[in-house]
Amino acid sequence: MLRSRLPALAAAGLMTVTLASCGTVEVPAGPSATDPVCADILLAAPEQVLGMDRVETSSQGTAAWGHGEDAVVMRCGVTPPGPTTDLCTTLEDANGVQVDWVVRELEDDVFLYTTFGRDPAIDVSVPRSAAPDQPSGAALDLAQVVSRNIEATDYCVGPGDEEE
Repeated sequence: MLRSRLPALAAAGLMTVTLASCGTVEVPAGPSATDPVCADILLAAPEQVLGMDRVETSSQGTAAWGHGEDAVVMRCGVTPPGPTTDLCTTLEDANGVQVDWVVRELEDDVFLYTTFGRDPAIDVSVPRSAAPDQPSGAALDLAQVVSRNIEATDYCVGPGDEEE
């Protein structure tokens, strides 16, 4: 009886690998993706972001939710942004957890959120199609994991703010 199960188990294993590889989101790793903190971030990353399920990615230090052009992608270990004229904003989730993000709208209708004042930095790309009304929702879904694993050492400062 065991012999008859072996081919079936082998076929099921191959089918799983094929299906997983079809659903893999191709993502370039950040330059510091091997930072041990990134491993902690990925282990703690939620199973859902913006209501989309987590899917496999092609690179270390990355996670994705959703499929195709609608996928939200997180990369840990990107270069921390320095002083910038780009929008830098503090987002606060429903639990009061605050994370500062540099926000840019890219040419291909994608919002890019990059943590500010945290090293290693994390970026989250959110296609407008995945969250047409509130792309910041993806960054808010990840606030807990960012805050728990990477201490803030700097904060957004705007034109009306005073540096201490």
